[in-house]
Amino acid sequence: MDKNQSLRKDHIRAWKRYVDGSYTCDDLALVLDLIRDDANLQEFEEVWDKVVWHRAMNDLPSTTEERKAANLREAAQLLAEYETQTIPIPSRNTFSRFRKIWYAAAAVLLLGLLMPAIYLYVKPKTGQIAVQYIEKTTQRGEIVTVVLPDQTEVTLNAGSRIKYPANFTGSERSVELYGEALFHVTSDPARPFTVKTENMNIKVLGTVFDVKEYTNDQLSSVSVASGKVEVGWAGGKVMLEQNQQAKMDKSTGKFETMTIDAGKYLSWTNGVLYFNRTPIREVVNMLNRHYPQVDIELTEGEYSGILISGEHENVYTAEEILKSIVYITGLKCKTGSKYTLSN
Repeated sequence: MDKNQSLRKDHIRAWKRYVDGSYTCDDLALVLDLIRDDANLQEFEEVWDKVVWHRAMNDLPSTTEERKAANLREAAQLLAEYETQTIPIPSRNTFSRFRKIWYAAAAVLLLGLLMPAIYLYVKPKTGQIAVQYIEKTTQRGEIVTVVLPDQTEVTLNAGSRIKYPANFTGSERSVELYGEALFHVTSDPARPFTVKTENMNIKVLGTVFDVKEYTNDQLSSVSVASGKVEVGWAGGKVMLEQNQQAKMDKSTGKFETMTIDAGKYLSWTNGVLYFNRTPIREVVNMLNRHYPQVDIELTEGEYSGILISGEHENVYTAEEILKSIVYITGLKCKTGSKYTLSN
C-alpha cells in the first residue's frame, strides 16, 4: 500500500469517529487538514463517497458511550483552553499542542455546521435519533446543583457523577448516579423518575431523597426526606416513606431499613459531615472527598468494629476531626506527606 492510500484510510477512520462523536484530538487534526487544504479536495470527495463511507462504517468497531463522552470532554477542555489564551495559529508544519487546541476549536464549530447533513446521511433506517446524554461531575471538596430537563434539582456531593438525557422522552425519566446526590424531583405521575446506581434502582413520582453509593464505600443508602420512594436491588424491593432509610452492605448483600432524622443525613448539602455508627473506612473516604487539600489513608488491618458517630460543621478542619477520631477510637495517626491511621 502506498503513502497516499495509507493517508486516505487514516482520514476515513478519522471521519467515522468524528461523525459518531468518538473522535480524538489526532482525529480532529486529520479532519481539519483534509478540509482546509485544497489539494485534498479529491480525497475529501472520496472519503464522502457512499461506497467508501459504508466500508469504513462496517470495518470499524463500535465505540462505547463512555469513551465517546471522554473524548468529547477532552475536545471541550481544549476549546476552553483556547478561548482563555491568546495563541497564534501555528504553521501547517508545526504539529504542537497549540495546533491541537486550534483544531479542537475549529472542529467544534464545524461540527455544528455539518451535523444536519451528517445526520441525514447516517441516520438509522428506523428514523430514530440517538439519545444525547449529558454528564456532570464534581471534584473533591465540590458540591454542585444541576437542573434536569424536567426541572428536577439534583445536588451532587463531592466526587460524584450523574448521567442524564438532554431531553426526557418516553414513559420514564431515568438517570444514572455514581456517588451521592440529593434529588428534588418534579412531580409527573405519567412519567416515574428513576435513579440507577451500580446496585440499586430507585423509582419515584415526586419527592425529596438522598442516594449514596460510592464505589469505594462499603455501604450504600437511600434516605427519604418527603414523599415515597421504591428501592429495588438484587434481593427484592422495599417502599420507603419520610424519615426512613434503606441501607445495603455491598460486601455481604445485606439490606435493612430504619427510621432516621433525614435532615441529619442531608446536612452534607450545607457542608456538614454527619456520622451515625459509620464504619471507619467510610469515614476516611468521606474526609478525603470533603477536604481536597489533605490525603488520609487507613493501613491494612481489621477495623470492622470501629464505628464513628458525630456531627462536624464546616468550621472544623480535617486535622481537628482526625484528632477527635484518634481520641475516641485509640487509633494512631502518623503525619507526613499524608495522614495515616492505624491500630
